Amino acid sequence: RSPPTYNLRIVFSVCCGARESAGSAAWCLPHLGTMAVRHIVSFRIKEDATAEQRLALKSALLGMQGADGLRDIIKALSVGEDLGIPHPSGPNAAITAMVDFASKDDYEEYAAHPEHVKVITDFIKPIMEPGSRNAIQFYIAEMGKL
Repeated sequence: RSPPTYNLRIVFSVCCGARESAGSAAWCLPHLGTMAVRHIVSFRIKEDATAEQRLALKSALLGMQGADGLRDIIKALSVGEDLGIPHPSGPNAAITAMVDFASKDDYEEYAAHPEHVKVITDFIKPIMEPGSRNAIQFYIAEMGKL
């Protein structure tokens, strides 16, 4: 049985230098686990969150880059706050973080790391609007570059 064929053109362009033959797929797919990974998470903040709570959240997110056990696996980290420009499709997220890792394994280590869990528990959950979290993890060609 063949592997799933979601949108392999994108995978090939990142992984295989835009090679699109069946032979490329055989080489490329097993190597995806060793490619760099980008994690993007965003969420809305409760209206009653204070400026101090927002600042503490951003500081905690940025502080993960220097934490023991994370400093070696977080290759790039960016945190942003929404500019407040309305969009016709609905409310924007208030905070976003973009984190790059050398591999899927590094992302999974980060996701379970006690410092990351502490940031979620102590800084995010108390002020996050319930149900507003969105996240994605995907393969990238080069860490720290768009």
